[in-house]
Formats: sequence, C-alpha cells, structure tokens
Amino acid sequence: MKRIFAIIGLVILFLWIAITVVTALVPFPGKEVIFPALVAGCILIPLIIWIVLWMISFVTGKKNIASLQNETTNEQFEKDIKENS
Repeated sequence: MKRIFAIIGLVILFLWIAITVVTALVPFPGKEVIFPALVAGCILIPLIIWIVLWMISFVTGKKNIASLQNETTNEQFEKDIKENS
C-alpha cells in the first residue's frame, strides 16, 4: 500500500511540476494568481506525501523512511554491536 501511494504521489508531483513550468513559460491572463499557488503546491505535495507515509507507518507499526527515530544514534550503534557480536 505504501509503495502504491508513493508512486501515485510521485506521478502527481511530476505532473504538478510540469504544469508549474508550463505556467511559468506561457503568458496568459490570471497567471499572477495561479502561479504562486502552483509553486506552493510544489512545496506542500511532498510534505503531504511524507505525512501520509508516516501516518501509514504509525498505524501499521512498520518502520519506513518516513518513520521517526525513537533511539539516538549511540543507542542504535550499541544495539547493533551487541547483535553482531
């Protein structure tokens, strides 16, 4: 489910960026209103994708790249050393 959501999110982000570039290059009436919203979307869409992936990992209990670290680096290092000894 996470992979499907991530792929859909990437496709949406790619299309959003393509629309933003076309909007930046083509003059038309109302560009002053639409272009800032498109640029804001280029920032907000990846943030929303990360939040949703984090929520999925939180609900399922499985860690992924969006998961927050519960252990410090030193604690994880010591744990890894004990497991590999």
